Amino acid sequence: MMDPKDRYIAAAAEHGRCTESGDYKRGNAAFDRMIAALAELRERADRGESILIELLNHPNGWVRLEAATHLLPLRAELASTILENLASGPQSQLEFIAKMVLQEWRAGRLNVP
Repeated sequence: MMDPKDRYIAAAAEHGRCTESGDYKRGNAAFDRMIAALAELRERADRGESILIELLNHPNGWVRLEAATHLLPLRAELASTILENLASGPQSQLEFIAKMVLQEWRAGRLNVP
Protein backbone atom coordinates (compact mmCIF):
# COMPACT_ATOMS: atom_id res chain seq x y z
CA MET A 1 0.00 0.00 0.00
CA MET A 2 1.42 3.35 -1.05
CA ASP A 3 1.65 6.16 1.47
CA PRO A 4 -0.53 9.27 1.04
CA LYS A 5 2.30 11.23 -0.60
CA ASP A 6 2.84 8.59 -3.30
CA ARG A 7 -0.91 8.20 -3.85
CA TYR A 8 -1.25 11.99 -4.15
CA ILE A 9 1.56 12.14 -6.74
CA ALA A 10 0.16 9.24 -8.78
CA ALA A 11 -3.39 10.62 -8.75
CA ALA A 12 -2.31 14.21 -9.54
CA ALA A 13 -0.23 13.00 -12.49
CA GLU A 14 -3.06 10.80 -13.79
CA HIS A 15 -5.60 13.61 -13.35
CA GLY A 16 -3.34 15.83 -15.46
CA ARG A 17 -2.92 13.19 -18.18
CA CYS A 18 -6.68 12.68 -18.31
CA THR A 19 -7.26 16.44 -18.45
CA GLU A 20 -4.97 16.64 -21.48
CA SER A 21 -6.53 13.63 -23.23
CA GLY A 22 -10.15 14.51 -22.36
CA ASP A 23 -10.76 11.28 -20.44
CA TYR A 24 -12.99 12.92 -17.85
CA LYS A 25 -14.34 9.69 -16.35
CA ARG A 26 -10.86 8.44 -15.39
CA GLY A 27 -9.79 12.01 -14.59
CA ASN A 28 -12.62 12.44 -12.09
CA ALA A 29 -11.72 9.15 -10.40
CA ALA A 30 -8.06 10.26 -10.19
CA PHE A 31 -9.17 13.62 -8.75
CA ASP A 32 -11.17 11.83 -6.05
CA ARG A 33 -8.14 9.68 -5.17
CA MET A 34 -5.94 12.79 -5.01
CA ILE A 35 -8.38 14.55 -2.64
CA ALA A 36 -8.56 11.42 -0.45
CA ALA A 37 -4.75 11.36 -0.20
CA LEU A 38 -4.74 15.11 0.51
CA ALA A 39 -7.24 14.55 3.33
CA GLU A 40 -4.74 12.15 4.94
CA LEU A 41 -1.94 14.69 4.54
CA ARG A 42 -4.18 17.34 6.13
CA GLU A 43 -4.48 15.12 9.25
CA ARG A 44 -0.76 15.56 9.96
CA ALA A 45 0.42 18.14 12.46
CA ASP A 46 1.58 20.51 9.67
CA ARG A 47 -1.57 19.86 7.55
CA GLY A 48 0.65 18.32 4.86
CA GLU A 49 2.67 21.50 4.39
CA SER A 50 6.13 19.87 4.33
CA ILE A 51 5.14 17.27 1.73
CA LEU A 52 3.32 19.80 -0.46
CA ILE A 53 6.39 22.08 -0.36
CA GLU A 54 8.57 19.13 -1.37
CA LEU A 55 6.23 18.42 -4.32
CA LEU A 56 6.67 21.96 -5.67
CA ASN A 57 9.92 20.60 -7.19
CA HIS A 58 8.34 17.49 -8.71
CA PRO A 59 9.28 16.92 -12.39
CA ASN A 60 5.60 16.56 -13.37
CA GLY A 61 3.97 19.96 -13.89
CA TRP A 62 0.53 18.66 -12.91
CA VAL A 63 1.88 17.49 -9.56
CA ARG A 64 3.44 20.95 -9.05
CA LEU A 65 0.11 22.58 -9.98
CA GLU A 66 -1.92 20.53 -7.50
CA ALA A 67 0.65 20.85 -4.71
CA ALA A 68 0.80 24.63 -5.18
CA THR A 69 -3.00 24.87 -5.26
CA HIS A 70 -3.36 22.83 -2.07
CA LEU A 71 -0.59 24.83 -0.41
CA LEU A 72 -2.35 28.18 -0.99
CA PRO A 73 -4.13 28.26 2.43
CA LEU A 74 -0.87 27.48 4.25
CA ARG A 75 1.84 29.31 2.25
CA ALA A 76 0.05 31.63 -0.17
CA GLU A 77 3.13 33.56 -1.31
CA LEU A 78 5.23 30.48 -2.05
CA ALA A 79 2.33 28.67 -3.73
CA SER A 80 1.46 31.74 -5.83
CA THR A 81 5.04 31.96 -7.10
CA ILE A 82 4.89 28.36 -8.36
CA LEU A 83 1.47 28.96 -9.94
CA GLU A 84 2.76 32.13 -11.63
CA ASN A 85 5.68 30.14 -13.08
CA LEU A 86 3.28 27.53 -14.44
CA ALA A 87 0.89 30.22 -15.73
CA SER A 88 3.69 31.90 -17.68
CA GLY A 89 4.68 28.66 -19.42
CA PRO A 90 3.81 27.68 -22.98
CA GLN A 91 0.10 27.77 -23.81
CA SER A 92 -1.43 24.53 -22.56
CA GLN A 93 -4.16 23.25 -20.30
CA LEU A 94 -1.66 23.28 -17.43
CA GLU A 95 -0.82 26.95 -18.05
CA PHE A 96 -4.53 27.85 -18.38
CA ILE A 97 -5.56 26.08 -15.16
CA ALA A 98 -2.68 27.70 -13.24
CA LYS A 99 -3.95 31.12 -14.43
CA MET A 100 -7.52 30.29 -13.38
CA VAL A 101 -6.43 29.03 -9.94
CA LEU A 102 -4.52 32.28 -9.32
CA GLN A 103 -7.40 34.41 -10.60
CA GLU A 104 -9.99 32.64 -8.44
CA TRP A 105 -7.73 32.56 -5.35
CA ARG A 106 -7.01 36.29 -5.62
CA ALA A 107 -10.73 37.01 -6.07
CA GLY A 108 -11.52 35.02 -2.92
CA ARG A 109 -13.63 32.48 -4.81
CA LEU A 110 -11.37 29.41 -4.51
CA ASN A 111 -12.27 26.93 -1.79
CA VAL A 112 -9.12 24.84 -1.24
CA PRO A 113 -9.60 21.63 0.78
